Amino acid sequence: MSFPEWVRNFREPKTEIKLVKGGYYKYAIEYHYNPERKRTDKVTGVLLGKITEQEGFIPSDKNQMRTKLESNLVDIKNYGLFQMFSTLLEEEFEALKKVFPPEVCELLFSFSMFRWAYNTPIKRAPYYYTHDFCSQAFSVKSVDDKAFSNALKTVGEQRTKVVEWMKSLLGKDGDSGAEFVMMDSTHIHSKSDLLTINAKGYNPDFDFERQVRLMYLFSAQMQKPVYYRLINGNITDIKSMSLCVEEMKVENVIYIADKGFYSKENIAMMKLQCLQYIIPLHRNNNLIDYKPLREADFKRKLSYFIYQQRIIWYYRYQAEEESFITFLDESLRAHEESDYAARIITLPEAYTKEKFIEKLDGFGTLTFTYNIKSEKSCEEIYQAYKQRNEIETIFDAYKNFLSADIMYMQNRYVLEGWLTTNFIAMIAYHKLYLRLRAAKKLDKYSPKDIIELSKSIYKLKINNEWKLSEITKKTRDLFKQLKIDYLT
Repeated sequence: MSFPEWVRNFREPKTEIKLVKGGYYKYAIEYHYNPERKRTDKVTGVLLGKITEQEGFIPSDKNQMRTKLESNLVDIKNYGLFQMFSTLLEEEFEALKKVFPPEVCELLFSFSMFRWAYNTPIKRAPYYYTHDFCSQAFSVKSVDDKAFSNALKTVGEQRTKVVEWMKSLLGKDGDSGAEFVMMDSTHIHSKSDLLTINAKGYNPDFDFERQVRLMYLFSAQMQKPVYYRLINGNITDIKSMSLCVEEMKVENVIYIADKGFYSKENIAMMKLQCLQYIIPLHRNNNLIDYKPLREADFKRKLSYFIYQQRIIWYYRYQAEEESFITFLDESLRAHEESDYAARIITLPEAYTKEKFIEKLDGFGTLTFTYNIKSEKSCEEIYQAYKQRNEIETIFDAYKNFLSADIMYMQNRYVLEGWLTTNFIAMIAYHKLYLRLRAAKKLDKYSPKDIIELSKSIYKLKINNEWKLSEITKKTRDLFKQLKIDYLT
């Protein structure tokens, strides 16, 4: 039988949908091998709920009671994940409870944790909730997928409260004391036919599928993401930047772009909207003045600073009413020159001596145009740009670690709540990354490795008391170095 699209959306593995007296009902099914017929028979199980076009899936009351009873029978629950996630996000969770009801916060927090650890869709969240210690620690003891959807929808409908919570991440009244708050965006494909915000739009991969854009603010001083906003897929960054700044009401937001962003039109539009920026130029841009570097004794005239044990030379200048700084890293210049010279021999069809001479001035250099209201040293500007890598880490993790580069959400407000949970998960990811870096463990462990280790730590109910499972000394010492205590 062919069902309407809105009904087929609720079809899941090991379930079937039946039309009964004009209504659509979803049942659990099992498959058992029949030795007499020598085939596998389908066996229809319990009623899971009803499906309507207006309300979607409505769980059966009897099945909810059955699920609640089953959850109370789980005597071994994962504890390591919950303890680590709670430790990393203690401050953020407490702030969240000031703007949303406790039950909504608990479900939002839990779903963020499951996104973080399992990349779980909404339909799998009830299983993880039942088998995780959060179901023991939180007031909500038993849930279904509709409870998670409703919690996401509640959050997604109240953007003002979400922004209030995000402002609290920057400190009192949104004043973090951080003058470099970086802004960047990424595109996310959306396969939904019911959303109105996904549209064909440009992205650096030249992929024009339907998409939405996700704008992030990243505090350089606090070293964590502090803001996100969902934007229509066909809206450019520049058009949305000023609105993001206005919504967050945070001062000194500086847009740090990549090398493909610069154009006179983009610069003019950013100035028109009074936006601050640091934008690098391609080395072959005619506005770059390399003459100071051609002088034999340029080191006598230029200034320098030390960055990661390397000398960085620099000079400022004006061109066509724009401010520029050119930096020279001599160690990078030597590497690029030798690399290009070697390619002339190995790949003569693409690399030539003539091209080498053309590029010679630009080897090892980095040039910015910038517009910053307060006075900044060249070293501060250089370091701020280098911290753009932190944003790239965030977006790489967002798409690869969370597997969040494609969405299938059908409801705008559920999608907004889903993005909030991903935002919370990314804060946890970055905090864990920073702890690994501080403990000098990044050469051996990634955040994902630590998350997987946490999944091996359980609590068991023995004589009606929850007891911590055994942990190896190596694992316990590692978590202690990350300031995560499993003995509390």
